[in-house]
Amino acid sequence: MVDNFLRGLVNKEWKIGKFTIGFLDILLVVFATVFGCAIRFALRDVVAGDYKVFFEPWVATLREAGGGFKGLSAEFEYVDYTTPYLLILSFISICPFFNTLYLMKMVSIFFDFVAAIAVAFIVYEGTESKQKAIMTYGVMLFVPTIVANGSMWAQCDIIFTSFVMLSILFMLKDKPRTSLIFYGIAFAFKLQTFFIAPLYVLLWVKKKMKIQHFLWIPIMYFIGVIPSWIAGKNLWELLTVYFFQANGEMDIYALSHKFPNIYQIIGTGSFLREYADAGIYFTLAVLMVLMYYIARKNFVFTKDLIIRMGMFFVMVVVYFLPHMHERYGILADVLAVVVAFYNPKKFYVPLIAITCSFAGYTLYLAQSTVIPLSVYAILYLGLMIDLGIGIYKDINGIGDKNCIPVEN
Repeated sequence: MVDNFLRGLVNKEWKIGKFTIGFLDILLVVFATVFGCAIRFALRDVVAGDYKVFFEPWVATLREAGGGFKGLSAEFEYVDYTTPYLLILSFISICPFFNTLYLMKMVSIFFDFVAAIAVAFIVYEGTESKQKAIMTYGVMLFVPTIVANGSMWAQCDIIFTSFVMLSILFMLKDKPRTSLIFYGIAFAFKLQTFFIAPLYVLLWVKKKMKIQHFLWIPIMYFIGVIPSWIAGKNLWELLTVYFFQANGEMDIYALSHKFPNIYQIIGTGSFLREYADAGIYFTLAVLMVLMYYIARKNFVFTKDLIIRMGMFFVMVVVYFLPHMHERYGILADVLAVVVAFYNPKKFYVPLIAITCSFAGYTLYLAQSTVIPLSVYAILYLGLMIDLGIGIYKDINGIGDKNCIPVEN
């Protein structure tokens, strides 16, 4: 009798709107959420160097200026974050609950779940599989680089990543205006949003969006700086903070900051300024050639191809651009999960991408790695080439028929 009850419960399903959800689906979501929170709770007291050197003093400065919106009037000796995140830190500075470290990590953890939900819907949009979507949600909560980024490091890269994922979701739904609004919000938080920009240009070339949709990027960025402008900050400095970041004076001491890219192979400490400039121009040249070739091809932009091409462009940028930090591959890590759920034959994509990316985290957080980063850099290059070959086959109609060429 008990057996029959439990079997009946296991097979129980409920209709919610257009969706049918089963007991096992609910069980997986609940357990993934609980254990996802548990692993983050276990890491709550880890204090990384960036927190002591940058975040804690920034929050103290914001608190001295009054916190909240008033805190944005604070004068910093050095800060290169944009208004939206500084506003979050400013409210954290006057929050009476928990300490600064916990509050910063809680913000990032909240966006861990936002990203997991967004990616789950992206998988559902591309596969129409409820089971795959739910499994994606669970997997996303345990991706090592995502867990370490916020729960150990107290970094905020998952915030802009979440908005990029929402942007991609609405692009897949053929809602380009909403997509570019979310992309603009992501850009208001982090310059690294532009790592995937070549995909959006190609989507425009293939008439998936209109040129006026791109206006939402500067509009959302401008809206983001308004609180600091009202607080008395110089508008021009607010609008040009990314030029200060791109100048890279804080990062000039190494060509790669523990990210497994080409500089881990050729050396990170030689020809610092020469290779830094050359690397930027080389990266731009590679992107231009790739975009030119793809734009000249006639093909259908399938959902699967959009995801793989987005990941490919992010990998190209972080692999060849100098001064890449350990965390800068997070967009590729997240997209890698989607690639595997879209096509299970590509299960190795997230395994390699995330392992290579996490090696840099390990070198920063634990100060050591068993395998040299140059080995991971070669693995990362191999994965990038593999993705590139797949994209080449698809846009030329010789792949797995994921992308059907259009008649000239």
